[in-house]
Amino acid sequence: MTLEIGIVIVILIIAFILFVSEKFTVDKTAFFILISLLVFGIVTPEESISGFSDNSVLTILCLMIIAIGLEKNGVVALMAQKIVPIMNWPFWIFLPLLMITVGVFSSFIATTAVVIIFIKLINELDKLGKIDKTKVLLPISFAGILGGSCTLMGTSTNLIVSGISNKSGIGKFSFFEFSLAGVVFLLIAIPIVFLLSKLFLPEQQKEEEIHLADKFNYITSVKIREGSKLIGKKPYETEIRNENGIRLIKIQRGKRYLRTDLKSEILQENDILWLDLTIEDLTSKSESLGLNILGVDQNLIEDQYTNEYHEVIILPNSRYVNMTVKEFNEKLPENISVKAVTSEKAYEKYPNMITKFFSKKFINPGNRVLLTGNLSEIQKIANSDNLLFANSVLTTPNIPNYKKLISFLAILVVIILSATNTFSILKSALIGVALCLFSGCIQLKDAYSGINWQIIFLLAGMIPLGIAMKNTGTDDFIGGHLYSFLKTVPTSAVIAIVFAFSLLMSGFISNNATAIIFAPIVIVVAQKMNLNPKPLLYAVMFGANFSFYTPMGYQTNAIIYGMGIYRFKHFLIIGGILSLILLVIASIILPILYT
Repeated sequence: MTLEIGIVIVILIIAFILFVSEKFTVDKTAFFILISLLVFGIVTPEESISGFSDNSVLTILCLMIIAIGLEKNGVVALMAQKIVPIMNWPFWIFLPLLMITVGVFSSFIATTAVVIIFIKLINELDKLGKIDKTKVLLPISFAGILGGSCTLMGTSTNLIVSGISNKSGIGKFSFFEFSLAGVVFLLIAIPIVFLLSKLFLPEQQKEEEIHLADKFNYITSVKIREGSKLIGKKPYETEIRNENGIRLIKIQRGKRYLRTDLKSEILQENDILWLDLTIEDLTSKSESLGLNILGVDQNLIEDQYTNEYHEVIILPNSRYVNMTVKEFNEKLPENISVKAVTSEKAYEKYPNMITKFFSKKFINPGNRVLLTGNLSEIQKIANSDNLLFANSVLTTPNIPNYKKLISFLAILVVIILSATNTFSILKSALIGVALCLFSGCIQLKDAYSGINWQIIFLLAGMIPLGIAMKNTGTDDFIGGHLYSFLKTVPTSAVIAIVFAFSLLMSGFISNNATAIIFAPIVIVVAQKMNLNPKPLLYAVMFGANFSFYTPMGYQTNAIIYGMGIYRFKHFLIIGGILSLILLVIASIILPILYT
């Protein structure tokens, strides 16, 4: 073993410890790897930043932008709502069909985006008493993971392994090259997850049937937009009246607060209304009445595509206690904002105090705050800053049909062009992004704020590690030792071992990091054993994706775990059993289908 190989192995071990311990975020750990390789001269400066121009990374970036367009323009939500009628079917029919639907969507649209939309939809149906979300959320997360493994664009891991394969001279993967195996895994997993969910997932507590959203009122400000049915009418002639449970506190015209009889005032476009109402009314009436929800920052132009609101409860030890609502809003990340805060009796008696409500009202333990923004980020804040994540609300935004159509057309163009080998998947994805941007379906600011930069920097930081392993012969060194152990083992057993090792690693570190580290090594093993490397690479890819047995193994698992419905044991039992079964299936079907 040379000094350079020793350095790379030490960096690998330290990186693994950092990934597992979560001492730093995964992108920081990837940056540590990049800098370490550069400082020790293992890679050149050009090689150290080559990950930022890697085809796989750029493709993933483009697909993220298209997924943002699909989500913001309501395409994914619209498709999800089409399956609502099957909720009335028997559970043994409904859940498998739902998992198939999520799996199919995830094959062509970013898995996380699809699962988040379904989480919101399931929460809404749960509130209406049509479904028990405790029996559904974990299965749809697993279905999204399985479906994302069925096509080249389904998940970033597939693209990463394809890129490594191409650079090694084996060739890149075609769009549906491994889809048959992915579909087999999905179809086998569905009845298993259904049975295990019935046996091991908890029943919903009875007291939850009275939902928080129905019990608490919120104060917020809304703006009357162009074309609203309120324009030209008096408040008492509309749904904004006490009899409907919506209380009009104040009317603001420009910077001036009207002092007239509010009930008889003629409402105008751009009037700002201060309302006291429930979440249900806030989210349902805003669209039907033509209102933009402003919340705390009235200088912030309301994003007309916002269709998600998340309720959090302030816990006693939260750092936000004793901050004003305005200060709380300023402390949040740029793409998250406060839209409403729980009503207080003082403002019912003294409505004139509303002018200073957000700047003077202090956050107290037990207060409920309504946030809008990225769900996974809000849950991270809730976990780290002592906020109790209580509820998500999904509304249907008023989006022009042409934007929905063009957003859907963009993803369709990518699928058709890349699946037919007309263009590479990167070229196809760039065309799809151009279609979204130049048609106005998505703005660059939305793309910048919606992209998961942590994944991009993770990949860009990890790719130089693959280069370093190749440059120093570390992949040959580790692969040679593995070969000495595996040379007398049957092909099916080799595939099972590779699958199992990838599965084990991805439960504790990023699935992308697992693929980047392990794929070059199995290529060496395949060459030394005179095996077709493709089945081994598929084993790495599927194993890295199928991190069911821990909540931190995949982003969708982490999101539903953060909702406080499930415990670690639910992932360990259901995901562990599923992983073992798929391990056996992989050792059987991968050699048959691809050797």
